Amino acid sequence: MSTINSGKTRDKIEQLDTLSKELYENIFKISLINNKDKSFYFYNTLNRVIFPDSIDKDVFDIKVLNVDTPWTTLSYQIYGSISLWWILFLLNKPEYVFLAKAGKQYKYIKPEYVQSILENLSNE
Repeated sequence: MSTINSGKTRDKIEQLDTLSKELYENIFKISLINNKDKSFYFYNTLNRVIFPDSIDKDVFDIKVLNVDTPWTTLSYQIYGSISLWWILFLLNKPEYVFLAKAGKQYKYIKPEYVQSILENLSNE
């Protein structure tokens, strides 16, 4: 018979290496399932981040792209890290998921506010 222990964030589990706070994986709680003589960790992927439609205008800015750009590249241009691509993606809810398309306006959270968002997510 197996048992499941759930609800811990990765940084609270000593046996697992910590991840950069910028990574999207940090929003998911990790569970441990014990089955006979083996144990397995798994992510509860039902969590997700939803940015409100009404964000204070002082917190975000707009960028218009001249060329189609991968989300990771756009993240690096704005934040200096490819790992925050998910903020741009979730904030803009694009129809075309593979690239940020040229000629469109993209909202982004100003870099000085990102750390606060990441800290709030890790406290959830």
